[in-house]
Amino acid sequence: MEWNKAGIPHKGWSCVDVEDIAEYFDDAEEIEYEQCEMCGRERIRFVHIMRHPDYPDELRVGCVCAEKMSDDYVNPRRAEDTLKKRAVRRKNFNRKEWSYNPAKNTYSKKYKGEYITIMQGRYGNWGVFFAGKRIWDYDGSKIRSMEEAERIAFEVFEQYHTTQEERELQFWLEQRRF
Repeated sequence: MEWNKAGIPHKGWSCVDVEDIAEYFDDAEEIEYEQCEMCGRERIRFVHIMRHPDYPDELRVGCVCAEKMSDDYVNPRRAEDTLKKRAVRRKNFNRKEWSYNPAKNTYSKKYKGEYITIMQGRYGNWGVFFAGKRIWDYDGSKIRSMEEAERIAFEVFEQYHTTQEERELQFWLEQRRF
């Protein structure tokens, strides 16, 4: 397709981002895949956004084309693998059911040995509680629904989760200061 089109450079591109277009889809929904704008291959889920200094538009391409266009045969695959692993972690996180505690009016789940909690505030907004953090606003806006809180809970877990080894190291480092 574009590989044969005049005026489009073949080399010298840089990848500015990689997107998982099915990040927020659940298993019941059908994914609307994209088509590679360089070779025409259909059904691309992980889209590499490429930019070239001598070409006015960004191109949305698959991993193989991103490798060829940037002449980098390591980082495009690494970026895509990172997104694939994140998708698996999200799927595993979502498999765990939320438990409702009527006494506290909260929903909690234990994941990777740690509890994460969601609750609705008195004014209708939702909050996510994890690792000593109380998050009522995310990305500059209020959390307006349980579904949104569940989605944000994964993001919060990803951001603040630490392993047992990391927590023990932090504990011993803090003990040495005193």
